Amino acid sequence: MTSFPLPYVPPDPNEPTEKEASATAVRLVRALRGYGVFLEQVAPEAVSGRLVVTVRGRMSVRTAERLAAGLESLAYRPAKPLEELRPEGTLPLEVRPDGVRVGDHLPLDGTCYRIRNMRGATGSSRILELEGRRLPWIMTSPRTVFRPADQFQFPLPT
Repeated sequence: MTSFPLPYVPPDPNEPTEKEASATAVRLVRALRGYGVFLEQVAPEAVSGRLVVTVRGRMSVRTAERLAAGLESLAYRPAKPLEELRPEGTLPLEVRPDGVRVGDHLPLDGTCYRIRNMRGATGSSRILELEGRRLPWIMTSPRTVFRPADQFQFPLPT
């Protein structure tokens, strides 16, 4: 059986920095403390070249049940319908990464972000800078965006 070489995977520009990992560790400690979880050790560290947050602590079984229920409810939260995310004065449009424009609105993570700037990552993807989102987002496949209605050209009725 022939084995094929693994494809090259470029580094993820959304990888967290050490400072972001430390800030996340602090947020995790505070959030879990609200559930009654007391952590003995929380530290950012590198595992196989990736930043992770190592956690060690104790909690009661009842606290663990409450925490599990809270996390499960987040995992099964239904996404908002696209129509609820559509900004006024825009129309939905399915576009490939090379067809997205500055000024389009991208529905992502239950909210809609305006594309402020973009640059090409490869021929089939775009790195998008979104207003209201700190990290850029990489568009690699066709998606629905909302484009301002004045950018569409409709045929005039005769």
